[in-house]
Amino acid sequence: MKPTITFDDFAKLDLRVGEVVACEDVPGSEKLWKLTVNFGEEIGEKTIYSGIRKWYGADSLTGKKYVFLINIAPKKFKIGDQELESSGMIVGAGETGAVLYTFDQDLPAGSVVR
Repeated sequence: MKPTITFDDFAKLDLRVGEVVACEDVPGSEKLWKLTVNFGEEIGEKTIYSGIRKWYGADSLTGKKYVFLINIAPKKFKIGDQELESSGMIVGAGETGAVLYTFDQDLPAGSVVR
């Protein structure tokens, strides 16, 4: 288990519903997808890189809504000559793979996850 946090620590996380509007290959990477994610009018679109390619195809992600952490500090990294920056993180579970959180009802992009 990880250390106990306070409610105030949890309240700092900005978890939102995001709709994947595009999912693209990342040249030079076998595990990353480049996701373009819509978070509604207030936030707009963000580019998020995710290492879930082994478990999810582009067609299975595009057009679907998932939970994202959007106020995590941007992560900059290089793949080959490319300098990339991820502006969030898709939230999932599982020890041997990625199981992404989906919804049993349709929620607008940008909805706050509480």
